[in-house]
Amino acid sequence: MNVEGDIDWIQKELQNVRDPHLIQVFKNMLKYRKKVADIDWWDEISNEEKSEIEEGIKQANAGELTSNAEMKKRNNKWL
Repeated sequence: MNVEGDIDWIQKELQNVRDPHLIQVFKNMLKYRKKVADIDWWDEISNEEKSEIEEGIKQANAGELTSNAEMKKRNNKWL
C-alpha cells in the first residue's frame, strides 16, 4: 500500500467532486473518524470488564501465567 500515492489520488479526485451529498458523506466520515480517535476504549467498557482486565494484570504480575501450548491442550478437547 502506497499511502502517499493514495492520498494524492484522493485529493485529485476530491477536487472534481461537485455532488453536495457525496461531499456531506466525506465530511461525516472524517468527523466520525476524529470522534472515534478521541475516544479512550477504557472509558467505553463496563466496570465488570475493567475488573477482569485488572485481575488478569495482577495474575500476570504475580507469575500466574498459562503458556500458549498449555491453552492449546486444554482447548483441544472442545474442538
